[in-house]
Amino acid sequence: MRRMTFRLVFLFLLFIIGWISLSCAETGHYILSEDDTQASPEEAVRNARDYLANRPDWKIDCSHFVLACYHSGKMNRYLKHQRGNHNLVRDLNNYLDGLHTRKTHAADIRPGDILIFNKTYDINHDGHIDDKDLYTHAGIVENYQNFLVTYIDASDDRKPPRIHLRRFSFTDDKFNETVARDPATGRKIHARETFHAAYGVQ
Repeated sequence: MRRMTFRLVFLFLLFIIGWISLSCAETGHYILSEDDTQASPEEAVRNARDYLANRPDWKIDCSHFVLACYHSGKMNRYLKHQRGNHNLVRDLNNYLDGLHTRKTHAADIRPGDILIFNKTYDINHDGHIDDKDLYTHAGIVENYQNFLVTYIDASDDRKPPRIHLRRFSFTDDKFNETVARDPATGRKIHARETFHAAYGVQ
């Protein structure tokens, strides 16, 4: 009888652990140790490409996607200490800004750089998408040539596939896709307009 009770308790615990694991996977968060060694920019790009190829439907938000690609203990420690702030893209921007690695010129952008965007949606819920909607999206540069930025990003709000390869040009409107539409006016908002900064990662 005791053996059967022990088995039932053990099976119940396995079920609960499995259910929690599935629930965590669906939250769109990437959890790691604060001691994890940070990937190099080249490794982060490889990780992003791997997720794009093999986990395109992963329900993960943009900031946690960046964290998953870099699996940086330092970055994770900083973001965990900002829990009172619900805008993780702003926290990520502040962390990167503190490294003093912001690219001053577009020509300095390199694969593995982290991109920060504004105005990709109405983050302050005032019915407009405008200059008040700051730190709304992030992605990782996959390639950069002749002022054309190719990047990989994720959004847990997208219909699958949630991980995309995207691009915009600083000079050519042919590569400047519509990323949002102002709900108040219907005005199309293009990728280049939403670009805020590119940061190297140390």
